[in-house]
Amino acid sequence: MDYKEIALDIYEEITDTDEIREDLDLDLFDAGLIDSLAVINIILKIEEKLGVSLQPTDFEKEDIATINNFIKYLNNINENN
Repeated sequence: MDYKEIALDIYEEITDTDEIREDLDLDLFDAGLIDSLAVINIILKIEEKLGVSLQPTDFEKEDIATINNFIKYLNNINENN
């Protein structure tokens, strides 16, 4: 699986912008592109694309704050399932 593309697809859909591709280390919370409500949608998209079941307590804010962190998180999910 290409977790980079999965991460970018999820975040483009959630943020409704492709600007996230420009800086994969941009803190999307600080930039105002995602917020606590977006986290629920991120969880739903992960479950849909990877076929796993997650809870909001299954990750830290830092795990999903940047695209690069999110890619690492998706890799970890795959390794643990």
